Order: sequence, then C-alpha cells, then structure tokens
Amino acid sequence: MTSQAYLIFIDDSEDGIDDATLGNVEKQVADKKADELFLIIESVGGSPFSAVGIMNILQARFEKISAIVPRYAKSAATLMSLGTDEIYMCERSALGPLDLPIEHPSDGSRISALDIQNTITSMATLVDSIAKARFTFLRKQGVSKSEAAGMALDNANDFLKPVVQQIDPYHLQKAQRELRIGFWYALNMLLTRMMKSQPEKARDTAKSLVNDFPAHEFSIYSHDAEFLLGLTIKKMADLPIWGTQLKEKYMKVRSKSYHIEYGSI
Repeated sequence: MTSQAYLIFIDDSEDGIDDATLGNVEKQVADKKADELFLIIESVGGSPFSAVGIMNILQARFEKISAIVPRYAKSAATLMSLGTDEIYMCERSALGPLDLPIEHPSDGSRISALDIQNTITSMATLVDSIAKARFTFLRKQGVSKSEAAGMALDNANDFLKPVVQQIDPYHLQKAQRELRIGFWYALNMLLTRMMKSQPEKARDTAKSLVNDFPAHEFSIYSHDAEFLLGLTIKKMADLPIWGTQLKEKYMKVRSKSYHIEYGSI
C-alpha cells in the first residue's frame, strides 16, 4: 500500500522563506518518510538558498512530491515547485518569474536584477541608433565617410557618458550574479525530478523563467506554466485527495501569514 503525507507550507511573513523556515520544515519532517508527499505551497518568496535547501530535505525523504498551488507560489516558492514531480493548479493559481530581486542602489527598495541588466542593454541599443542616425545625417551634408563616423561616435559617447558615470559596477555585477543564481537553481531543481531526462528542455525553461517576463511580480498562470514553460501541470479538480482531505486542512489555516504543518494521510 502506498504511504502518503502532506506538508502545508505557508510563508508570507515579513522575511519570507529563510533559514528559520528551512529549520522549521526540517523539524516538522524530521526522519519521516513516505511514498508520496503533497506539498501545499503558498508564499510570495524569499531566499532562493533556503528554498533549495527545503527541497533537498524533502527530496531525500519522499519518493514522489506533488506540489499543490491553491493561490500563489512566487519567486523562491516557484523554485520549490520546480523541485517536484508535478504541479497542481486551478484557474487562479500563479507561479512567478525567477529574476531575483536586489536592493536598488539609490533608495534601498527591491527591484528586479533584470532592471539593472536591461538598462545597460537598452542604453547600448539607443547609443547605436544615435550613432547611425548622426552618421547618415552627416553623410547627407557632404561630410566624408571617415569624418562622419568619427563625429557620430563622439556624439554618441557624449550622450552616453553622464549615464555611464551613474552606473555602479558593483550593482551591475550583483544583478548579473543574482540572475545566474536564479538560472542555475531553477535548472538544478528541474533536473532532480520534473525534467530529469530532459536537460535541454530544463535549460530552456530555467532561462525563460529568469529572462522572459516583464516584471518580478508577474503572475504565470497554469496555461503558460504548461505550454510556455513546459512544466508538468495538472488540474487540482482532478486530484481526488485535494477535495476529500487536503482542501479542508488548508482552508483552516490559509488566513495565516506563516504556517508549516506536516501530517500523514
């Protein structure tokens, strides 16, 4: 007979998923094992390091892990979902991108690491456009090709210089580092279970989660999760144990900002 267990994982606390959350999960699960774990996730995210640590613990103890996302599992919680065998979602369920947030260099607010990286890319494209337009204008005025090229580049550089002077190389490097962390952790999680024998697909999915969405807060609903990202998505309505046992347990605690609960079924 197949042994089953559940873990209700709700963490919308101020600090989000962190080392304390990891420790609580480890304490709740302890040395328990089962053939299948139903992992009910609700969180806006937190530390990717702690999220991966939590999944390492669960993967070592449970043969199969089915994630259930009643409402949202964003950022680091999305990372947790990637480390399961399948994800159950309903019409309102949402995952999120993995362009990890970093501190804004000026006001300390949290912004996407992509905001910094894409600013550089956008500026480079704009400068290239300015240089080409200036070169074309000068050539029409009868300026020689070499002189026009030199003047166009000087104009473009004069435009870019004050912008570049405001860019902190540390924050640029930090943004690039955070994006690499998001990519490699997503790839690692996917390769453990859901896309274990599909490394190229896992790489494409991880890359898309980091680079292809317009904002860190963007909601990735079930259709895009399945057909755009290639994740193994199933309907919560097709999971009998959700309606008969798990939904009631979840509804009792869904209003809490933090709740970790393990139990056997």
